[in-house]
Amino acid sequence: MKKFFKRLMLLILLGALVYGAYYVYGNTEILRIQKIEYNLNDNIDLYEIQRYSRVELGVSYFMVKPRDVKTQLETHPYIESVKVEKKFPHTLKLDIVFREHYFNIVYSDIILSLDDSLHVLKVLDEPMDGYTVEGFAFDSFSTGQTIIVQKKYLLENIVLLIQLLKKSHIEEIPVISYEHDGIMLRFGELKVRFGNGSEIETKFNDFINIYEALKSEDIITGTIDVSSAGLPVYRPFGE
Repeated sequence: MKKFFKRLMLLILLGALVYGAYYVYGNTEILRIQKIEYNLNDNIDLYEIQRYSRVELGVSYFMVKPRDVKTQLETHPYIESVKVEKKFPHTLKLDIVFREHYFNIVYSDIILSLDDSLHVLKVLDEPMDGYTVEGFAFDSFSTGQTIIVQKKYLLENIVLLIQLLKKSHIEEIPVISYEHDGIMLRFGELKVRFGNGSEIETKFNDFINIYEALKSEDIITGTIDVSSAGLPVYRPFGE
């Protein structure tokens, strides 16, 4: 009789625990995602986070799988990588590394925003602030993916050239174009030819030396040619 009574009490206790857990889960927000913590960025908001992660506020804490959240979020064009952590009992924490706009690329009537690893971030109506590359044909593109081009090394050299320009003391932002199978900078009426951009640092230093000499003489026209392996050339008229 005592064993029966103990078993009965145990069953009642278990039943009460199960009912309590069911009540908490079904009638309160304690075990549901109430907060998503993430580092802020101008290009993504809470709506985008929920849409890409497929985690909406109010979903069961136990239904959220960090690995799945990571995989889904990293399909967003502006998200390079993310660390996902669940904080019991109702918080999802995201540590996101964002991709950043680095330059615009314009071809025909299409304007794209690219990062420094050539991922397409966004299709634009107008170029964003900063550097713009014109005349460089691309085969295809998809936001969040690397742009597809035939001469990728040329576009990679353009990225290196932009890095050098950013580090330099030159305040004016030139237009970067791809003409006659080569890279060209345009500072108003002053042109700079870099060829295919090989040995870009050496060529950039040669350009800087000539550019500074011209600026000291208030010369703002002509063509600086550092495209060849030989000596750099300045042509005051024509090409």
